Amino acid sequence: MADERTEQTGETPSTTQTQTEAQTQAQEQEKPIEQIRQLKARIEQLEKELADERQKATDYMNQALRAQADMSNFRKRLQQDMNRLMAEALKQVVYQQLAVLDSFERAFHALPKEFEHFTWVEGMGLIHNQLLTILMQAGVTPIEAKGKKFNPIEHEAVAYEETDAYPEDTVTAELQRGYKLNDQVLRPTLVKIARPPQPVSSSASSGSGEAVQVGEAAEKSES
Repeated sequence: MADERTEQTGETPSTTQTQTEAQTQAQEQEKPIEQIRQLKARIEQLEKELADERQKATDYMNQALRAQADMSNFRKRLQQDMNRLMAEALKQVVYQQLAVLDSFERAFHALPKEFEHFTWVEGMGLIHNQLLTILMQAGVTPIEAKGKKFNPIEHEAVAYEETDAYPEDTVTAELQRGYKLNDQVLRPTLVKIARPPQPVSSSASSGSGEAVQVGEAAEKSES
């Protein structure tokens, strides 16, 4: 019966075995190729996942750097605000003490010379010097004005003096001393500035001459 089936299909047992072996070999050859394909796909997937993770790490790093920069800027702004508030507070306190200095200076200016060597006067002088030293340590410096060119930033003109002794717009006297705090004007100096003498008009001179003549005539008539 087997011989009859072999004769009907036209294939010998050796031929069938050869075909089976060829298929087996082909399948065995396909296995490494398929494994390589799978491995390549897995590598591509891992590379994509690695790229995604790197992007996430970059984003996290950028967020951390931005947060650090924001915190640094916040600290700087906070420090600037604190410095500004402290400077304003110092400015107000120092400005209030200038009135005390003015009172000392007016008192010493009005003090009779015969009282200068009294013990209580010397004590007042020591207190004045101590207050002035404390203010100078805080950054307060007096504004020098007399004999200098008028400076509208540091000086405030409250009076004028017609004189030839000083050039025009020169400070001739300090009426109230001004002060600076850390090179910024805290209070300008009240000053008197020079103006050239105004020429006497001819009408005024003739009027004065007529007045003299009338006075002389009146004296002669009385005599």
